[in-house]
Amino acid sequence: MKNLLYFSLLLLLAACGGAEEKAPVETPVRAVRADRVTLDDGTSSQVFNGVAEAAGRTPLSFRVAGTVRALPVDLGQRVQRGQLIATLDPADLQVQQSQANAQRQASQAQLESAETQLIAARAAYERTSRLYENNSVSLSQFEQVRSEFQSARAQVEAARSQLEASGAQARAAGNQVAYTRLTAPFSGVITEKHVEENEFAGSGQSIVTLSTEENPEVEVSVPEDFVGRLASGQRVEISFSSIPGRDFTGTISEVAYAAAGSPSYPVTITVNDETEAIRPGMAATVRFAFGEQAGGDSLIVAPTASVSEGPDGRYVFRLEAGDRADQYVARRVPVTVGDYTTSGFIVRNGLRPGDLVATAGLKQLIDGMPVRLLTQ
Repeated sequence: MKNLLYFSLLLLLAACGGAEEKAPVETPVRAVRADRVTLDDGTSSQVFNGVAEAAGRTPLSFRVAGTVRALPVDLGQRVQRGQLIATLDPADLQVQQSQANAQRQASQAQLESAETQLIAARAAYERTSRLYENNSVSLSQFEQVRSEFQSARAQVEAARSQLEASGAQARAAGNQVAYTRLTAPFSGVITEKHVEENEFAGSGQSIVTLSTEENPEVEVSVPEDFVGRLASGQRVEISFSSIPGRDFTGTISEVAYAAAGSPSYPVTITVNDETEAIRPGMAATVRFAFGEQAGGDSLIVAPTASVSEGPDGRYVFRLEAGDRADQYVARRVPVTVGDYTTSGFIVRNGLRPGDLVATAGLKQLIDGMPVRLLTQ
């Protein structure tokens, strides 16, 4: 009886074990979102960020060094041409000017004395010449008088040269004193102050920055993939986050030929609309319209969310057709991308237009993993 019961249990366990071995194991299929790689034919528009700048921006400095005694302007203050900006302490330069004036006066006195002596020497020479012609004086006396006349005339020439030199020094000293007053070379706005009162300023050191208000400009850095499509005179649209609800028109005035060690090229845009609302330093958004007339090759663009980066560089997961109609296989594909645009990343190699790439859940994907597309 016991053997029969034991044998029944063995049959039951064997039956259960066989059922477990035959149970099918299903491979999980991850759901992902995906989008297509597109081809930009150059007829769309792109948006780049920039900064507003004044059309004229000049750092003002003194031509002499000294201590700043007055700085009667404030940031944002409008000034007129010729208005006083700052002054230096002129005491030392005024001493030099006084010394130069005194030297000029001394030279003037020396010239007057030399001219008086020349008049007397000329009169003696003329009198002695007549006497010599009548044999009333000796040759030695005549030559002595003539030598004195020539010496007096040379002294006058030397005194005149000295007076000219001392006069030039006096004028230079006067200019040095005048250089202690800094005035505005044109009408504008004080956009920067670099020193304060009682601070020592060296020659050529910027005191303030004066900017014009007319014809503001916007500086934009354009990627290398688009700079070839831009040209002077091209129209653009400009908006400022600090001026909501208002758009401005602009014209490209300069397109840099060289990138100066950067893959982006500086582009200068003149704002056509005159307004005092635009101030230097404001963040700007510039929309460039790349029409067919601009030319250029077509660009392959991948969705922004499809590009990921790992230790070995950037990559995407390209979805290839699987065994079932509703499934795909995720393939990890290395890509080389260029600049970012409003449509996505420009792809230099690795993808073709029309490729289906995953745009969500990339961190959980593995090369060769089966996936399915989310319907929503």
